[in-house]
Amino acid sequence: ILCDPLVLTRMDQPQYRSIQMETTYYDTEDGALSARKCTYRLRKENGVSVITLKTPGEGYARGEWECEGKTPEEAIGTLVSKGAPEELVELTKPGLEMVCGAEFVRLTQPLRLPDGTTCEICADGGELLGGRHKEPICEPELVRLQLELTRGDGKALLAFAGELSRKYGLIEEQKSKFVRARRLADGK
Repeated sequence: ILCDPLVLTRMDQPQYRSIQMETTYYDTEDGALSARKCTYRLRKENGVSVITLKTPGEGYARGEWECEGKTPEEAIGTLVSKGAPEELVELTKPGLEMVCGAEFVRLTQPLRLPDGTTCEICADGGELLGGRHKEPICEPELVRLQLELTRGDGKALLAFAGELSRKYGLIEEQKSKFVRARRLADGK
């Protein structure tokens, strides 16, 4: 798929960038963030620590704020100053604990669609980590493919995703890496 002309003709750069990712997901002991369908993570991207809060949105959309930082606790104020919901401060006062994680390699490339919409195509291969349990992100010999809108019209992105899906028989994954790793951690 990454070498298909549908993708290659839309690439901004001639090569994919490789990122080694080590992700740890956090929540409060009572699951306050998960209860609100929020994801809070610390991810090392080629050794650089990036802390991200994701909140639910409508359809495929979501709120997402991130900053560099060494610990998830120290990033809370910075994320709120960047527009993350202020309730994050109160929700996390009881403390944060690690709940699950993932380790994977991502190949990524910015794409420009015909109407000027831009997105990132990402191919992930690695493992979900849930306590003592591990599971591949996807079936052996496969990778998880993701398209993420960076600017423009979501309709154009969905049309492009539809083209790739029809051509390669792709199936939409309904559960995020966090949800799947959390199930492992919970023993489900």
